[in-house]
Amino acid sequence: MPEFIDGNRITLLNSGHEYFPSLLEQIDQARREIFLESYIFANDRIGNQVVSALIRAAGRQVAVRVLVDGFGARDFPESFGPRLQAAGVQYLIYRQEVARFHLHRHRLRRLHRKLVVIDGRVAFVGGINIIDDDNAPPALRPRYDYAVKVEGPLVPTIRQAMQRMWENVAWASFKRRHRLPQQDPCPDCPAVQGRQRAAFLLRDNIRHRNAIANAYL
Repeated sequence: MPEFIDGNRITLLNSGHEYFPSLLEQIDQARREIFLESYIFANDRIGNQVVSALIRAAGRQVAVRVLVDGFGARDFPESFGPRLQAAGVQYLIYRQEVARFHLHRHRLRRLHRKLVVIDGRVAFVGGINIIDDDNAPPALRPRYDYAVKVEGPLVPTIRQAMQRMWENVAWASFKRRHRLPQQDPCPDCPAVQGRQRAAFLLRDNIRHRNAIANAYL
């Protein structure tokens, strides 16, 4: 059963025109760390804005960690890798595809999560990739999707899931254990931020295959 937690403030964000201004504002306010996961990270107007904000954060000595999917964001290393590395931003690729134009059937397990946690105080959860809403075929513009901005005691649960994913992908990529410091990035955050009760659900093909479906039911 999902673990619901009281005391959150949750803001619904309608598509990229609400999501990206809020995300960029929070990245520019980051002081300690940023975790970002995305299936798609496009080399377009929005992608470059997000990368520039991450680079600015790294310049303030913020620990920035970006995880993207090896198929959905297969051009990420060439498009953004050199700039990010030069700025001190860490990035990892989830199950990188060696064959450029073919997704092998035995590698269909992908990273479809779109998550951000900043300083352990604010999180973004939803269905919005790092891509411009207008970067689509004309008949499909603009894209419509949703995310939520989360503030409150649920944020550490989201951060813990992202930290665990980062450590697992680092181990798979480099064949050695990599544990991040176990510290609270926001010890002064108020315990209660709002009056909303919420739970964070994970869905994958192993332990949590039906978690979201069962929660709906």
